[in-house]
Amino acid sequence: MWKAPPRRAAGTRRTAAHLATSQWHKFYRSTVGAPAAVLFELLSDMPNYGRWLPGSSQFASTTDVEPYPVQLGSRYHDGRPSEPGKDWWGTVIGFQPPGSLDFHHTIQVSQLKATVGVHIHYSFERDDRGTQVTRWLVLDITMPILFRPLRRLIIRSFDDGNVRTIAAVKKYADAHPGHDARELRGVPETR
Repeated sequence: MWKAPPRRAAGTRRTAAHLATSQWHKFYRSTVGAPAAVLFELLSDMPNYGRWLPGSSQFASTTDVEPYPVQLGSRYHDGRPSEPGKDWWGTVIGFQPPGSLDFHHTIQVSQLKATVGVHIHYSFERDDRGTQVTRWLVLDITMPILFRPLRRLIIRSFDDGNVRTIAAVKKYADAHPGHDARELRGVPETR
């Protein structure tokens, strides 16, 4: 027997019809003069990014990493954790040292009423000049159709942040040739 769908309360609207979802992705590559294990360690040691990644308007630090040291399933508080509305929570969804590392987090862009699902995949491959670092960024953006022309602002912000991150890790690792991952983090070597 057919049943009519439930009636919505007066004054409510279906918002899903007013939202658009799109996906955007880009690869960022750099050859770094450090072993893959060192780069994996730098990028997986999230609470210590401040040693090599200067803060920006979007990123200040990563805190509340549990469990730590970082591993598959670790959760983290990212962005600007001390500023409500400028922070987000994420999860390590791939962890294969020293070859690849994956993160996923969801960011609310309140000014544009947008939700951005962020997937970051790192791969580390040895080549003749060091290690080829590839960062693959995938964005799933859901926002009101009305604001869709402003999608480029979201993409530009993420693009700038990814270029900055790859450049910073390269600069730091290249400036410390021959060091192992523990030394780059400032942890004394135990021999």
